[in-house]
Amino acid sequence: MQSQETVDLTGDSEDDDGTSQPPPRGGRGSVEAGVNSSSAAEPHLEKSKRKHRHLQKIKTFFHERGIAMGHHSRADDSSRFTTGQLAARATVLTKDGQTVSLAQEGMAVGSRVILCNPGTLLFNATMGDRGWGCGYRNCQMLISSLMRKARAPVLDGAASRMPTEAVPQIRQLQEMLELAWRDGYDGVGAEQLDHRAMGTRKWIGTTEIYCILAHLGVRSHIVDFHCPTAADGSHLAMFSWVVEYFTSSGESPTAGVSFADKHPLYLQHQGHSRTVVGVEISDDAICLLVFDPDVDIRPSTSSAAGGSVRLSRFRLPLTRTRRTKQFQILYVEDDCCSPVPVPKQIASQRIP
Repeated sequence: MQSQETVDLTGDSEDDDGTSQPPPRGGRGSVEAGVNSSSAAEPHLEKSKRKHRHLQKIKTFFHERGIAMGHHSRADDSSRFTTGQLAARATVLTKDGQTVSLAQEGMAVGSRVILCNPGTLLFNATMGDRGWGCGYRNCQMLISSLMRKARAPVLDGAASRMPTEAVPQIRQLQEMLELAWRDGYDGVGAEQLDHRAMGTRKWIGTTEIYCILAHLGVRSHIVDFHCPTAADGSHLAMFSWVVEYFTSSGESPTAGVSFADKHPLYLQHQGHSRTVVGVEISDDAICLLVFDPDVDIRPSTSSAAGGSVRLSRFRLPLTRTRRTKQFQILYVEDDCCSPVPVPKQIASQRIP
């Protein structure tokens, strides 16, 4: 059970170092009957200081409570729904202005939507980790897919490490990262972050996710799309790679919605990360379907079907990649838990 924290919000006189202060005394010109004008100002000044310290206490209290919500809460309720539920709730706006379900639109227009493992949980940021915890939230989505994929094997040595009931919370992931560093994974990255992650707001990226998964006995790979490959400055090679990833399992080319026997992809770019949960392929365009932990896509409660979400909130068209010079993708293969030890030195594949 989370320990209950107590803070004094009464505003009693207390110095910055925590020592109690005596009541203000009269100045040099004070007499038994009263004080002069100079000493009369001292109580007012002390009152102002007390008020300032009181407000600082309140600010610190709620600030720490916010962090606790992201790290220590026993039940992490930031997961909205799974990709399977997304397929059932997603809606699109057709050319004639009608809003229909994703499945109906796919069959009517002929586009294909291929999503990752339907058991993947989609995690939003909370008040305590918004702005710095996106890497951990995306890691949670990837681990949720690993946990829920029925045929995913687990290494004998990692059987006790892979979660079986609840997806690890941020503080648990930070602990796993530090343990991986101690085991010798990514020594350079560990040194850059001073070998400390627990209880901090340090941003993490693909190499840190690699270490967390390695601690769980899972082999992952990093692909570096280090420059645009299309004439307009977009990342056409990355889109082609993602489409190949989701379609390489032999899914039927027919229109509609289908699920690939694949885990989601961890997508990193400068200052932020997201999760690729699928692709949308039509005759004239290809869009990545991307979930951003910092974007609240809470389903509408007005729908009789239990709430709906707009597929447009997930679409990442090729033209929008022109804003970014470099992307990295971390992925996990089906044979991620093979008996071969996970390399402790991280290497990436560069495309092109």
